[in-house]
Amino acid sequence: MRSTDALQDEQVVGGASPADRRQHKRKPVLWAARIETQDGPSDCIILDLSLGGAKLRSAAEVAAQDMITLVIDRFGALNAEVMWARSGKMGVRFVDAPDQIAHIIGGSLPL
Repeated sequence: MRSTDALQDEQVVGGASPADRRQHKRKPVLWAARIETQDGPSDCIILDLSLGGAKLRSAAEVAAQDMITLVIDRFGALNAEVMWARSGKMGVRFVDAPDQIAHIIGGSLPL
């Protein structure tokens, strides 16, 4: 059975589930990373990843529409916009084009 947080993270909006609205397939991962915000850096865990964005767990104080940089030591920095944030998790959309994201991380994780 799925947790309440997981169900809230995937609420149906406009009759379509988030999975139906996504342009890029998500891959579950558990990678250590950090985010850089206007308030400074904060550790995070990447929970899932796609060419379009990621779901993160972090104690950082962020809000929808905040711009962040997701730093993954083995890949580098990815610019992103926070789409939602609640209960210590957030969904981010990468600002860079999907082909750039694929070039940066595609070899290590087939997206």
